[in-house]
Amino acid sequence: MKKIILPLKDIDFNDERFRISYYFTLEKLSLSIKEIGLVQPPLVSYVDKHFVLVTGWKRVLACHRLGLASIPGFLVVGDSRLKLFLKAFYENLATREFSLLEKAEIIKRLKEFGEEERRIIKFYLPLLGLPATNYYFQIYLKFSRFEPEFKALVYEKNMSFSCLELSTAFNSLERKLLIPLLRPIGQNKQREILEYLQEISFRDGVAAWHILKSKEIENITSNKNLSPLQKANDLRLLLRKKRYPNLYSRQQAFNSSLKKVSWPKEVAIDHSPYFEGEEMEVHFKFKDEQEFKNSLSELQKVASRAEFSRIFKLNRHD
Repeated sequence: MKKIILPLKDIDFNDERFRISYYFTLEKLSLSIKEIGLVQPPLVSYVDKHFVLVTGWKRVLACHRLGLASIPGFLVVGDSRLKLFLKAFYENLATREFSLLEKAEIIKRLKEFGEEERRIIKFYLPLLGLPATNYYFQIYLKFSRFEPEFKALVYEKNMSFSCLELSTAFNSLERKLLIPLLRPIGQNKQREILEYLQEISFRDGVAAWHILKSKEIENITSNKNLSPLQKANDLRLLLRKKRYPNLYSRQQAFNSSLKKVSWPKEVAIDHSPYFEGEEMEVHFKFKDEQEFKNSLSELQKVASRAEFSRIFKLNRHD
């Protein structure tokens, strides 16, 4: 390696062959460089009359944002693309944890630069904290092929491995349609939407995009009176209804019965999972003896109403 003064105008920022990180913020790093300078110079290679960044994308972009004309750097000469990429890999491996998308990029680049698949699986996957199996090799390659818009969502929402895994079942158009529906909600609800959509598509033999473009769903997504969060939740409930129509009908009937007997709002009641058992749970909070007695009194009133027995019938299959 040779230490050089690196003119930022001579770096080809469009040449991203060694880049593994795309979604990050630069504010704190820019402040650090502004206050104390660039402590760790990047590594570069010289190809076709321009410099290609090997390591230090964040640092160099922060310097560019600060308007610096040149920075110190190290020029690497004579190494193969694979050896250059491994310099970037090991530098980052020693200092931080990789995100799901970064792991996907690393696996993709190793394959592109000629590393044997068997060695990637047996040697590099464990270094990335992944099981050394072909399944994880293939699934992370699929993650690397996600559209930039979807990758941005994955970063923004810190989406889980299970959600990314489910997302591989959809095509590019379907993932783009899902972006505004997944953005407002958390991981558990994201997973529910993806699972319901995939299962409905498989059961009915209908493409997921066709379901997402159905009139019922478009009525939700085009409703200007609903917030993005309300749209996402309404979609989730609609997909749940389509996926489990009998369960949904039973839940509606159960809720209707609770309403008819004037079930007290402060008392929670949980039916058996999927209405397949006989046991139910009731729980409530109270601050003192009087609140406890009030809840018991309300429950006694409920038990005296004719509709009360129907709650037990709905809790189990006849």
